[in-house]
Amino acid sequence: MRPRFDAGRALAFSLGTRNSFIVLPFALALPAGWESTAVVIVGQSLVELFGMVLCLWLLPHDLFPEPAASRIG
Repeated sequence: MRPRFDAGRALAFSLGTRNSFIVLPFALALPAGWESTAVVIVGQSLVELFGMVLCLWLLPHDLFPEPAASRIG
């Protein structure tokens, strides 16, 4: 059974993202010597951001296109 195209898009976006900033306060609370952990978390978040920009283009065009009947024009 294949999900509807809008449910498929939502599922793909949900599985493709995480909110790394939730763990950032824990990383900042680590003892001295672990400063690079915060840099890694911010870097990971930037990679996810650029990945989501790519997904905004890729998902609607290639993976989950709208059915022809629902397109306007």
